[in-house]
Amino acid sequence: MSIVVIENQVVHYETFGRGQPVIFLHGWLGSWRYWFPTMEVVAADFRTYSFDFWGFGDSRRKHTHESIQSYSDQVIRFLDALGIDRVLLVGHSMGGMVALKTAINHPERIMRVATVGAPIVGDSLSWLLKLTDRPFLAGGFAGLPWLRRYLFRLFLGETPDQEVEEVVDDSVKSSANTLRRAVSSMLRTDLRPELPRLLVPTLVVHGGRDDIVSPNQIELFAHIPSVEVVLMSSSRHFPFLDEAELFNTLLLRFLKQPNPTPLSKMTLRERAVVP
Repeated sequence: MSIVVIENQVVHYETFGRGQPVIFLHGWLGSWRYWFPTMEVVAADFRTYSFDFWGFGDSRRKHTHESIQSYSDQVIRFLDALGIDRVLLVGHSMGGMVALKTAINHPERIMRVATVGAPIVGDSLSWLLKLTDRPFLAGGFAGLPWLRRYLFRLFLGETPDQEVEEVVDDSVKSSANTLRRAVSSMLRTDLRPELPRLLVPTLVVHGGRDDIVSPNQIELFAHIPSVEVVLMSSSRHFPFLDEAELFNTLLLRFLKQPNPTPLSKMTLRERAVVP
């Protein structure tokens, strides 16, 4: 277990492998742990990192506000704290939304970005997650660890991870406020106006049977030239667990492509202007 202190708060992270840095971002209810099987594969060619967002897993929350923007800020501060200049970024679900936000606002720090089951428009979230935006229901949900475990185990589906109970255990570590504020931020986020400013090479993966985030989100990238879209028709919300071999092949092919030359700040400003 490794920790780094950012803004006087402890952030838990894990790292494996050697080479170019790749950071994996987890989703709502999750932690770094469910990325472990993917990280093991990618670590054969890259230096892999994954950290817990503030309020999730073993990253403690004191005075931070849970939101897509604050988690995007956490990504950049994590890079700064570890002395990483540019990185390959992979995000799932809420973490995918954070990854896109970060790549749009900091293209000079992100070489490539891959998202998996990411909501682009908050309204694409399932009715079950929308219910947790209500304080009373969020409090009840947080107060019933068995219900959290049951639902997260249901979301995960069948997985070859031998330590799946470790993944499920992390789902009960977040407070009711963290869960509600994170969902509330997702529901109120709409990245569509920002997508034309997505300059870095991007891989967008969705499960065709996803019942947590609507797969129709892939249609929003039809006119974004930097984006490659893949629909894994047999997968649900966790394609990297449902069809691990296929997902790992797709991800490694994308990550191993030659990285673009960093753009100057002047060029970034010019290309970020949307007519």
